[in-house]
Amino acid sequence: MAKENNIKVLPAVNQFEVSPFMYRPNDVSYFQERGILVSSSKSLHRGGECLENEQLNEIASNHSVTPAQVMLRWGIQKGFIVVCKTSNIERMVENRALFHFALSDEEMEVLDGLTSAEDVKAREELEKERKLQM
Repeated sequence: MAKENNIKVLPAVNQFEVSPFMYRPNDVSYFQERGILVSSSKSLHRGGECLENEQLNEIASNHSVTPAQVMLRWGIQKGFIVVCKTSNIERMVENRALFHFALSDEEMEVLDGLTSAEDVKAREELEKERKLQM
């Protein structure tokens, strides 16, 4: 039995928000180093204006894919279990079409850098507020 911070059995999977716009590499590596799979909820970071990001769109254009496909492919290449939700059939098909292209190391670095320290801090504050409301 594994014993980590009084946990007798480590989980097989931990799901939390992970995307190029909410990337916390220390959190990810903590789990991956312990053999715990990371399942990325909100892989598309709630869509919206992040899909209009200039760097993201440039990478998408270079591969003739959509910004959403780039974000999902980033998660696949990071080794995450990528979870995304849509009721739109066309988007379902698009979200599965991720294996005909690969992102370069340079593109991965650009995407890794889209999350700022302020973004992480704001997310942590939001999570604290939500826990207080429970």
